[in-house]
Amino acid sequence: MDNTDLRILNLLRNDARMPNVALARELNMAPSAVLERVRKLEESGVIQGYDTRIDFRKLGKNMLVLIDLDTDENIGESTVGHELSKFPEIVEILETCGERYYRLKVVVRDTDELADLMYRIGKIPLVRKSYSHLILNTIKNELSPEITL
Repeated sequence: MDNTDLRILNLLRNDARMPNVALARELNMAPSAVLERVRKLEESGVIQGYDTRIDFRKLGKNMLVLIDLDTDENIGESTVGHELSKFPEIVEILETCGERYYRLKVVVRDTDELADLMYRIGKIPLVRKSYSHLILNTIKNELSPEITL
């Protein structure tokens, strides 16, 4: 990993659809050399994929909610997390340390859909308590931070 790789990562971080020719022009390199570097970054797992950001509000999903869960799982268990991953409304599941075991990022249409989801979560064995936080506004939303050495 050198400065050129970092520049490639930062350029793709801002525009994952940036054509190879545009990357090469920005880096003042041959397109074939840039393509080889990008492929190596993909093969090594540094670049894990290319995502599409979706404005869920435009799809009628107007509520973004963070839900913290307490469970009766032992440290290192992820049974509840794997069950939660089956719910399409949950777009992110973070296993944490500290007071709460999981933090969920949830996108739902309205309070009725949220109530239904909470009811289904509550039926998962080992889930003890939940704490919901309605998100009013997103100030910053990046998939990854700027990369530096």
